[in-house]
Amino acid sequence: MSTLARLLLICASLFLGPLLVMADELPEDTNTITSLTVEEAKRLMAEFPDLLALNGLTSLSDEAAKALGHHTGALELDGLTSLSDEAVKSLGKHEHSLYLNGLTALSDNAAKALAQHKGLLGLNGLTVLSDEVAEALAKHEDHLFLESIKTFSDKSAAALAKHRGYLHLYDLTSLTNPELAAHLAKDDYRLSLNRLTTLSDEVVKALSQHKGFDLQLNGLTTLSEEAAKALAQHKGRFLHLDSLAALSDEAAKALAQHKGEWLDLGSLTTLSDEAAKAFAEQERYLRLSGLTMLSDEAAKALGQHKGELRLEGLTTLSNKAAKGLGKHKGTLHLSGLTTLKDEGAKALAEFKGEYLYVDGLTTLSDEAAETLSANPVIVLPDRFQP
Repeated sequence: MSTLARLLLICASLFLGPLLVMADELPEDTNTITSLTVEEAKRLMAEFPDLLALNGLTSLSDEAAKALGHHTGALELDGLTSLSDEAVKSLGKHEHSLYLNGLTALSDNAAKALAQHKGLLGLNGLTVLSDEVAEALAKHEDHLFLESIKTFSDKSAAALAKHRGYLHLYDLTSLTNPELAAHLAKDDYRLSLNRLTTLSDEVVKALSQHKGFDLQLNGLTTLSEEAAKALAQHKGRFLHLDSLAALSDEAAKALAQHKGEWLDLGSLTTLSDEAAKAFAEQERYLRLSGLTMLSDEAAKALGQHKGELRLEGLTTLSNKAAKGLGKHKGTLHLSGLTTLKDEGAKALAEFKGEYLYVDGLTTLSDEAAETLSANPVIVLPDRFQP
C-alpha cells in the first residue's frame, strides 16, 4: 500500500470513525439532535422514558411524530415552528406534558387535535388566536400555556372561560371578561398578570377569588375603592400592586384589610397619615419603597407596624419621624437615607426590632456613628463601623 493510501485510510478512520460510533450511540444531550427517523425516535423514547427533550429539531416527519405520540413521558419540541396537521394529530394522542412553544400558528384542525391531548400543553409561541382555534383549545382539560397572547376577542374570551383545566396567560394586556378572570383565578399557585394596566371593578372582584399563594397585578396604575375592597378579600399570602403611584384614603383603608403575609406597594409616592395608620395595623411584609417623604404622624403610625417594612425611598428623616420609626419591632429598611442628624441618630439607636438597615448613609457625625454602631442590630456602611 502506498504512503498516500495509508494517509487517506488514517484520515478516513479519524473523521468517519466518530460518526459511525455516533450512529450507534445516543447523545447525552438530546437537544443537539437536528433530524429524527422513526427508528431513532423509538430508541430515544426507550432511553429517555420520563423526559425527552428534542428542542434542536426544526422539522418533524409525520412518521416520526406518530412514533413520538406513544412516548410515556414529557416531550419537548420547542424548536419546531410548524407542523403538518397529520403530525399534530399524532402528537395530540400523547398523554403527558407536551411542549410546542416554537409554533407560531395553528390551523383549526390542528387546534382540535391538540385539544384531545391529555397532559400539560405548552403553546407559548402563539401570539394570536382566531375564534375557531380558541374555541377548539377551550376543550383541552389540563394546564394550557398561552403566555404570548396579549388580547382576545370577546368571543375567544368567552370560549376560553369554559376551559376545564388551568389557563396560563401571563402576557395579557387586556382582560375585560369577568368569567375568564374567574377562570384564571382558579390557579392554585401563582397568578401573574403584570401586563394589565387597567381593570374594571368587576374583573378585579373575579380575580380576588384567587386562592393560590401569590397574586401579581404589578401593572395596575389605578385602583378604585371598590376594587381595593375586593382585593382585601384575597385569601392568598402575597399580593403585589407595584405600579400604583397613588391611593385614595378610602382605597388604602380598604386594601389595608388584606390578611396576607405580603403587601407590595413599592411605587406609592404619597401616603396620608390615615392610610399609614391603616397599613400599620396588619402584621406582614409591607413594601412602601416609592415614598420619598413621610410626615411625622405617618412615621409614628408605621412605627407600630409589625413585620418587615421597606422604606428605601426616604432620603431624609426628621428627628420626630426617626423617633417614631425607631419603635418599629420588625425589620426596617431605611437604606435610602444619606444623612441623619445627631438627635435622629440617637432616636434610631433605641431600635429594638430585628434589624435596621441604614447602610446608605454617606454623612454622619462621629457622635452619631458611635451611637448607632453601639446597637448590634443596626446595619451601617463599613466606613461608620467601629
